[in-house]
Amino acid sequence: MAEQITHKRPIRIKIDKDKRKQLQDFYKLREEQSPVSDNINENHESVDQDVASASEDCVEPPTLKISESTLSELVSAHNTLLGKETEVNNTIKNTIYENYYDLIKVNELLKSVGNDSSDRLAQLSDILKLLEK
Repeated sequence: MAEQITHKRPIRIKIDKDKRKQLQDFYKLREEQSPVSDNINENHESVDQDVASASEDCVEPPTLKISESTLSELVSAHNTLLGKETEVNNTIKNTIYENYYDLIKVNELLKSVGNDSSDRLAQLSDILKLLEK
């Protein structure tokens, strides 16, 4: 069990890093798209609203229009999606491996319980035969 917990930790850290990277990319895109504001308070309010909306559990990636995006933005989005796909595939593989490992352990436990019970049943039948004599 302790092996599984330590095995799962790097995945969670990797997911957090990807979420942070997405947020950083999102804010850079927002800064490039919005004109420079004269009022600093307006910027702080919009950033506070963005941070509040981004702090929810489900972070949605920014929707970019392909026709309005630059090549570097498209390449960045493509690389991000490939990274997410690889991460999801690795998570699925790790889950399957962990479940298979748990299945093997449970199977061995059930075999040992079955063997123990058959041994004890044989002992009880021998004792019963001795008592009948």
